[in-house]
Amino acid sequence: KHALSMTMSNIVLLLLVLAPLRMAAASSDCIPGGQHMEASFACSMMWLSKPQQDLCVRIMIWGGIDMSVSHKEDQTGYVTLAAWFAVESFEVTRIAARNQLSHNTSLSGQERHAYEGCMKDYALAGRSITRVANEMLPSCRFTHLSYEYNHALNSIVSCMNRLSALTQVNTPLYPMVLADQDKAVLAYHLATLIGVV
Repeated sequence: KHALSMTMSNIVLLLLVLAPLRMAAASSDCIPGGQHMEASFACSMMWLSKPQQDLCVRIMIWGGIDMSVSHKEDQTGYVTLAAWFAVESFEVTRIAARNQLSHNTSLSGQERHAYEGCMKDYALAGRSITRVANEMLPSCRFTHLSYEYNHALNSIVSCMNRLSALTQVNTPLYPMVLADQDKAVLAYHLATLIGVV
């Protein structure tokens, strides 16, 4: 168990180191002369719930965004940052599922089947959200963005359904998947800033 804990700690540390690099990649300005806004304003949109607003602020701070009201950035940068945050979180959850399959010998056949299904779901979700963060947003290709966001979210929900079907089993993966769903939903909501519906 100690070895697994160290592995996850190293993963989290790596993601924190990568955060400034992700923010640099998120700074594309897709619309010359387009609207810039404060991060705090982007996170206080009326259709975001209070937990989503708090998560949004956490993401901005994770990415090194200046949260002062006098600082404005291109909206696409905020959208890209939220997508990268989801990418990193999805990867941590995928690795956690893989570690359970590899090292937890007490998993029942039902649990193992659910975790294997989640690995496939997360492969699909990861590909979609990485395509959004690494290819489509930096190159300002907004066509089909909605499809990729929804594909990622539906894959996460598929994993949640698999885990929910595990009756009388308290899986440590479920809270991680639930948090990933929140991050995927927030990333999609922020994308409305650039007209993605």
